[in-house]
Amino acid sequence: MVNNSDQSRPYWLCAAYIVAHVLAHVSARWFEVTPGISIWYAPAGLALGLLVLLGPRYLPVVLLTNLATAWWPAPPVASWMVWFYPCLITLSYGGAAMIVRRLRGPRLLPGTLRETVIFCLAIILAPLVVAVLGTGGYFLLSDAAYALAPGDFWPWVASWWIGDASGILTVLPVVMVFAGPWLESGEPVIKVRGISRVYFLLGVTRALVLVGTILLVLAVPALRNHDAFYLCFLPLIWICVQDGLPGATLASLVVMMVGLGSMRVAGTTETFAHVFLLFVLAVSSVGLGLGTMVTRRNEAERQLAASQAQLDRVIEGAQLGLWEWSMTTGQVEVNERFARMIGYSGEEISPMHERWASLIHPSDRARVETAFRDHIEGLSELFEVEFRMRTKQGHWCWLHSRGSIVQRDTTGKPLRVSGTQVDVTDRKRVEAEVSRLLRIIEATPDYVVIVDLDGTALYANAAMLGLCGRPGGGMFTVGAHFKEVVSEGVCDQLRTTAVPAAIATGIWHGEVMILDAAGRQIPTALVMLAQRDEGTDGHTFAIIMRDLSEQKRAEAERLNRDRELLQLQKAESLAVLAGGIAHDFNNLLTAMVGNASLASLEIPSDSPAQIFIAKIDLASTKAAALCQQMLAYAGRNPVSFGEIDLNLLVRDACALLNPSVGKKIRVQLDLAVSLPPILAASTQMQQVVMNLVLNAAESIGEREGVVTVRTRGRQLDAVALQAEFVGKGIEPGAYVVLEVEDNGCGMSVETLGRIFEPFFTTKFTGKGLGLAAVGGLVKSHRGAITVRSTPGAGAVFRIALPALALKPAVAAAAPASVNPRWMGAGEILIVDDNRHIRETTSHLVKSFGLTPLLAVDGVDGVEKFRQHAGSLSGVLLDLTMPRMDGFEAHAEMHQINPTVPVILMSGFSDKLDNLPPEAIHPAGVLAKPFGTVQLRARLAAVLGATG
Repeated sequence: MVNNSDQSRPYWLCAAYIVAHVLAHVSARWFEVTPGISIWYAPAGLALGLLVLLGPRYLPVVLLTNLATAWWPAPPVASWMVWFYPCLITLSYGGAAMIVRRLRGPRLLPGTLRETVIFCLAIILAPLVVAVLGTGGYFLLSDAAYALAPGDFWPWVASWWIGDASGILTVLPVVMVFAGPWLESGEPVIKVRGISRVYFLLGVTRALVLVGTILLVLAVPALRNHDAFYLCFLPLIWICVQDGLPGATLASLVVMMVGLGSMRVAGTTETFAHVFLLFVLAVSSVGLGLGTMVTRRNEAERQLAASQAQLDRVIEGAQLGLWEWSMTTGQVEVNERFARMIGYSGEEISPMHERWASLIHPSDRARVETAFRDHIEGLSELFEVEFRMRTKQGHWCWLHSRGSIVQRDTTGKPLRVSGTQVDVTDRKRVEAEVSRLLRIIEATPDYVVIVDLDGTALYANAAMLGLCGRPGGGMFTVGAHFKEVVSEGVCDQLRTTAVPAAIATGIWHGEVMILDAAGRQIPTALVMLAQRDEGTDGHTFAIIMRDLSEQKRAEAERLNRDRELLQLQKAESLAVLAGGIAHDFNNLLTAMVGNASLASLEIPSDSPAQIFIAKIDLASTKAAALCQQMLAYAGRNPVSFGEIDLNLLVRDACALLNPSVGKKIRVQLDLAVSLPPILAASTQMQQVVMNLVLNAAESIGEREGVVTVRTRGRQLDAVALQAEFVGKGIEPGAYVVLEVEDNGCGMSVETLGRIFEPFFTTKFTGKGLGLAAVGGLVKSHRGAITVRSTPGAGAVFRIALPALALKPAVAAAAPASVNPRWMGAGEILIVDDNRHIRETTSHLVKSFGLTPLLAVDGVDGVEKFRQHAGSLSGVLLDLTMPRMDGFEAHAEMHQINPTVPVILMSGFSDKLDNLPPEAIHPAGVLAKPFGTVQLRARLAAVLGATG
């Protein structure tokens, strides 16, 4: 019972016991009815109380105190009394205390029936044992001088028992009520500082009234003669009702002490003293009973109030609304929390029971009524439903209601239903948001799966399940392992790299390949989000995968387009380079051929130098042919365009190639009937056919093989161009298609990307421009070329050339013969930015009898044309010049004097139809390089023969 935090309280209690025992023993001598026997012996109650509270181990304290008081204030009559009575009293009350502690613990007060019986037995039996044994010992041990008559035995026992019982009855409850709680908790029962002044004054008033009543009865003879002690019951009841058991114990003690003290002072008879003791017995019994009832009631009320307060705190903490519906009256009662849920106060909501159902949402009303009816009819053990209710502000709030029948009549008919209400609006809003997000996740085409740390799937959306459905009905579902949709390597990568990174930073990005139901690999962009489970302290991982197949395909197409554009830019750059070189080379050749011609005119025809000049002219002719190839690669219009029959050209070219392709290779022709003509240079187109056939034969090598040459007339629309000639720069229309197919070794993708590069070859030794020239020639003819090839499966070259009107093709007309001694007359304006060409052409013109007039560029030429427009016989005008090119200069000259013939000098076609549409057609075109023969023929054709 003793709190270990303060072990000194038992010692203080023992000290208080010793002092109180000595004082009570001394005062008890005032009330002796016989020597050594008092009608009120308080030390008995003190001893029993101490031993009940502290236990038998404090018997020595009680024994020593009894031994000490046996000598004081006067020594006993006989020596045996010094030890006999202290030991008897100590052992008797020690035994009683042991029995009480075993039955009730360290508490001895009336209360329950069991507690009251133990209390009464302790008060009755313990002093009775002491009285019987003590009186018997006196009769047996006393000498003859102090011996008593046998008839005095039971009166002595009664007197002894009355004294000890009254002392126990009045003192023991005080010890139990006040010393017991202090010994257990260190807190006094009555806290002086906590008592208000009014309460203190009322307590003093009640005590004075009680004491005054006793004194009044003892002082007034009439009241004393009639034993009117019952008047004390009125203040006693007042004290018990107000103060409970503590007040009742103190009141009993005060009544005993005041009464005995008054009788001692005023004097009284033994009979009156016995009457007073019986009165005290009644007062103590009534006071203790009534005080116990009041205390127990107060404690019950306190516990009830504490439980109610705790319940209120729990309800408020749980935010529960309480409701109760009377089925007999229809009255609905709710608590303040429920009222606040729907925006009302308690006073406002009380009279609303008549329209209570109208507050429920119309869509939920039937569901609520059904749930309530099912519970009332016994179909469900609990009424539970969620519904919406209109608040005072007009909004709808979601409520979760639970309840059950709490009262029935004697027939079992339900009378009252009670329950709780919880505002679940926020939960419903969260559930709606979760549902919305879940619908979004389910509808998204991205693949979403949630796995635990072991890789077991906890969730997979519809896209994931649709992608990873397994043949035979099995699917990647919840509970499956993520390794079923990724390869072992990817699974290891995610486990060793992605998972630690996601746990550390919360997110991980990467690209992985996953497997669909057919086992195909699908490239995906993967995002892994780590979520920590606070309950298990583990992690789950949300994996979102986006299909990158289209993106990868688009990137591959873009890469191919970029590669094609790069090749186009490379070819364009090479074409520009080749065109520039050919242009400058043509100018140099023109000067060389012209000077050689002039030298030939100055040297006698039989001079040995004519041989060297002829060799110079031959080399210049070959160099001019190389320039034409370079111009063809550059996509410039080649010379000598005309309408040709491609079938006839293919037959002639293949006939020339038969000796070159080898005996094991057969050239097979598949030529269309009634093929429309094309506008082309027959020599250049023949070069295209021969290059393609020889290339095909070389790809076959020493094996037996077939080279097939086809021609077709086709109408290529936008769809066909997109499928066969995408990015080749030709427009929809009528085309003649030339195909050269072989069953040779084929080409890789890398080789296909470079076959039209100059000097690129897969052979040990390159042979020049090759297919690069073919590509340039096709481009110069406003056509397109494509190649389809697979390693080991041969190749197909397909060329589309614009078709002319569907009419029989005619071969290009041969140039008319020219008088080699033609001479002219008049003034010729020579316009060229190249000084050597100007000077050489000037000498040649002079040799023809013409007078040259020189201009350094187009601007200078136009100015001099304006000055000599009336005297000029013709103009030799270069096409490519700085500041103003030949077309612009020709347009200016045409405006000044359109009758002056203008001959354009260029390395391009001598056909006027091949000039740009915006150009004014000149009198003729002179192809570079040219010599005496070519210049004489062109001037003769334009100016007319004079010799």
